[in-house]
Amino acid sequence: MSAEEAVRAIETFFEGFNAENDARIREALNFPHVRIASGSVRVIEAPEEFNTPFAALKSVEGWHHSTLDRTEVIHEGADKVHFDVAFSRFLEDGSRYATHRAIWVVTRVGGHWGIQARSSFAP
Repeated sequence: MSAEEAVRAIETFFEGFNAENDARIREALNFPHVRIASGSVRVIEAPEEFNTPFAALKSVEGWHHSTLDRTEVIHEGADKVHFDVAFSRFLEDGSRYATHRAIWVVTRVGGHWGIQARSSFAP
């Protein structure tokens, strides 16, 4: 049951990401939020500190949208689920230019399921 609830946070994240809507993405997170990528660890303490560099994704990568390709449960507990996640990035013409695998940790804090940590090789 927890995995079913936890995966909704991941789906909400991708809905917000594709809508370029940081407010929607924040709804899918728990804070502090940790992102491990590009050789660094970033801890975002509060929702107002979170923002997505959509302009850079578009100008540097040509990003248009992403797909959530897989959410496989690695470990599951009552208040925390570890997921093996795969997602792809696409150009406006619909061609896929990148697929990334990641480990995402989704937690239930105060009754709210949210992504607490993400570790990937995505830039």
